Formats: sequence, structure tokens, C-alpha cells
Amino acid sequence: MKNKKYKTGDIVLIKSRMNKIIPKFHVRLLEKKVVKKTKGNKIDWPGYSGWECELIYKKEADILRKKFQIPFKFPNDIATFVYEDEIIS
Repeated sequence: MKNKKYKTGDIVLIKSRMNKIIPKFHVRLLEKKVVKKTKGNKIDWPGYSGWECELIYKKEADILRKKFQIPFKFPNDIATFVYEDEIIS
């Protein structure tokens, strides 16, 4: 679904690329970030795009905090940055 155009305020389902056992969770997209690739001294840094987002369901935040020790405080925290390829629907 990389080609789908998301906009601020969309509610999407996320699958974490960091750990495959973390369950899918819903977030609201807040602000899109696009970083162009840059050339470094020793390596070239790839570009990426993603979203600042917030959790929208307290139950999902509780599961992430209790079972996986991810320190989200619902509803006050901005949840995380998610890459566009982590959005599954």
C-alpha cells in the first residue's frame, strides 16, 4: 500500500517492523515527515518518509505498555514515528 495517499487525521492500522510479535495497532496520523537521501563522508544515508502519530485506543496502549514495556501514556503521548511502509490499512 505504499502508493496510497494518506492525509493528516487519517486513522490507520500499523504493523511494527521492529518486532514481529508486537500486535497491530491503530494510530491517527498527525504530521508527515519526508527526509531526502543525503551523501555522507563514509556512507550515503537513504531517504525515508513517515508520520508522527498518536495512539487512539486506550486498550491497545495498555497492551503495548504492559506486555511489551513500550512506555506509552494514553492519551497524552504522541505515540511514535511510523514509516509509511508500516501502514497496512
